[in-house]
Amino acid sequence: MKTPHYLHGEDEDQLLGFAGLYEFWPDPTKAEDADDKWLVTATILTRAAHDALGHIHDRTPVIIPSDLQDQWLDPTMTERDQVQHFIDTILEPNLVPRVVGKDVGSVRNDGPQLIEAVSE
Repeated sequence: MKTPHYLHGEDEDQLLGFAGLYEFWPDPTKAEDADDKWLVTATILTRAAHDALGHIHDRTPVIIPSDLQDQWLDPTMTERDQVQHFIDTILEPNLVPRVVGKDVGSVRNDGPQLIEAVSE
C-alpha cells in the first residue's frame, strides 16, 4: 500500500518552479468558428528519481531553480536538444518528505489540513 507524502524544499515556504509545457491545438471534431475549437493541453516534465526520495516514487518532477527560471521561459529555446541539455544540467533539488493522511488522494478534499503530518 502506498503511503502519501507531502514534499517541500528545505524552506517549507519556498515556492518551487516546475518545468512544464503547454500547447494549443484545434479540436478536429469542432467547426472552425466554434467557441471551443481550441484546446489547451499541459504537462509537468518528470525524470527518473535518483535522490533519496526514490523509495517514494520512481519519477520526480523537473524543478527549475529560481535563478534559471527566466532561461527556462525564454521563448527562443525551442530546439529539443537544447531543452534536453538544459534539463539534464539541473541538479535534483533537496526535497523534504512528510507523511500525510490518505485524504490527500481524492480531488474532493481540499484544505491546509491535507499537508499536516500524520504518524505512519
